[in-house]
Amino acid sequence: MKTRIYKFTTSTLKKIGVILLLGIMVSGCVEDIGDSYTTFKGDMIYSYLEKKPELYSEYIAILQKAGLNGMLSAYGTYTCLAPTNEAFKLYYKSFGPKFTIDSLSAEQIDYLAKTHIVDNQYVTDELQDGVLPNPNMNKRYISIKFTSDSITNTFKILLNDSSQIISRDNKVYNGVVHGINRVLRPSEAQLPELIKANPELSIFAEALKITGLNDSLLLIEDTKYKPTKVFKDEYNGYEIVNPASRKYGYTALVETNSLLKRAGINNLNDLIEKAKEIYPTGANITDFTNRENSLNIYMAYHLVNKVIFLNKFFYATDAVKGFTPDEFIETMFPNRIIRASKVNNRITLNHDSENPVQIEETGGKTTVNGVYHVLDNMLIYSPSVEQMLQNTRIRFDIVSLFPEFANNNIRGSRDFMKKNNSSGDRFGFEDGYIKDVTISKDTRLIYLAGKDGQWANYQSDELMGLGSYDITMRLLPVPPGTYELRFGYSANSLRSVTQIYVDNKPVGIPLDLRIMANDPRVGWIIDSSTEDNGVENDKMMRNRGYMKGPDTYYYGQTIVRNYSGSLRRIIGTFTFTDYSSHTLRFKSVIENPQSQCMMDYFEYVPKSVFNPSDGTPEARE
Repeated sequence: MKTRIYKFTTSTLKKIGVILLLGIMVSGCVEDIGDSYTTFKGDMIYSYLEKKPELYSEYIAILQKAGLNGMLSAYGTYTCLAPTNEAFKLYYKSFGPKFTIDSLSAEQIDYLAKTHIVDNQYVTDELQDGVLPNPNMNKRYISIKFTSDSITNTFKILLNDSSQIISRDNKVYNGVVHGINRVLRPSEAQLPELIKANPELSIFAEALKITGLNDSLLLIEDTKYKPTKVFKDEYNGYEIVNPASRKYGYTALVETNSLLKRAGINNLNDLIEKAKEIYPTGANITDFTNRENSLNIYMAYHLVNKVIFLNKFFYATDAVKGFTPDEFIETMFPNRIIRASKVNNRITLNHDSENPVQIEETGGKTTVNGVYHVLDNMLIYSPSVEQMLQNTRIRFDIVSLFPEFANNNIRGSRDFMKKNNSSGDRFGFEDGYIKDVTISKDTRLIYLAGKDGQWANYQSDELMGLGSYDITMRLLPVPPGTYELRFGYSANSLRSVTQIYVDNKPVGIPLDLRIMANDPRVGWIIDSSTEDNGVENDKMMRNRGYMKGPDTYYYGQTIVRNYSGSLRRIIGTFTFTDYSSHTLRFKSVIENPQSQCMMDYFEYVPKSVFNPSDGTPEARE
């Protein structure tokens, strides 16, 4: 695993936290019951706990009753978040003075035991604010927050906002143990209930209810879905299986009452009137549940039908140092998107517009089907935001289009996938699993998460159609305007020849994905072999409908612009006159059951970027 650095805000307290984390843990009013980075030779997780009965005897009893003591005594890789005996005393007390371990049902015992075990090992210096990369054994994510006590200047790591790690990074043969001072109690509320439970979000919660949009945030899992598909990868012999589940998830970008009050909004009626000012086209529609009503529009732009945790907004794997890709996120305001950027180490929405909004890193909450993030400003789809998007190159990884990849921990989750199939990095999909993708009965559709530096892929991963494929997908919606649509891929001899369709109309001649960039039909020449650093070569390639890869991510140690397998195909120039969705289709035109239609990323590039009036060449990033 690639070690991650901490990503904190620039506040003084967080700086203190980083220093303390890299040094020693300061014990404030809580007991420090272990040293950092201690390796207990000869121990498994269970034997480590057994040797500390004064601290963990209650959790040991829970594990025994749940039958997990054997698993934690065997080889594997786990993170155990072990509640102390004092933590269990507080937990039992919350149910009444006579409540004990014997008061718990078998189901409660099982749930408690599994809540505190995460598949894969995570020491604290591999983590950042957000969630642990893998869910626990109950398939629930655990939030993690690095903070400091403003009074004692004590560094703290909090799980689910309430449980503090008080003994961290105790490494054993089959993983790591972190001692915690509160039993974890993940919220079982659906996202609207979680929002409603916070009194500081009462105006936002009321608006969700009156617009009926709370009903759009209730689904948890597709219980009719049953994984059935298994086939072999022809090249490596891997067994490729379906994802184990098909979950739903949501993200709400919320504004507190305090924030709204600063804008002169003290109650729901004030927000209704403000929404009319912001979105006047719906001011005369009195039915709040109408999707064209002003308040409905306002709230819908705050909602996303996929779960995006704080540390999963960006997938900058293999990115050149200093470059963080934008992510473009479709909202429930039909065909409107948000641009998410990392600006000064903060997640900023709609950067470069007159209405930028930052996400407060300390305000998010997770629940059974989603997460909400607290904003520092009112989120508005204003004319300035529209103009910013109309003048921004919109590059998006193909799987960012589909909520199923985020909601089921598939996108970029190699740690999770290693435990679920023989390849360690891929899944196959039946028609219907991905809502916005349709495939023919002869199509084998697989996702490959990739490994660091393994492939010349944007954000490491790719989607692939095998054999006689026919794949149609819904593209990211963009504002009205003229755009050059590009398809990014990596070429090699195992690929296919594909006909591309836009809105079901064929565009150009079939694209041969087998042709490398240095083939004379493409004409790629590495920049260092030219006298003008590739300027004329870029023009020549564009005349043939191709572009080099960007200079902002790597293939191994090579920037992909300098790799002859990385290409962008210019599909065509399109003018969109309104806000609507569009489709892209890939159809095989050769008979080869092993041929690969590799799909990596797309770009919508406005005319002001690819052909500016002053003749400035487009940035290579």
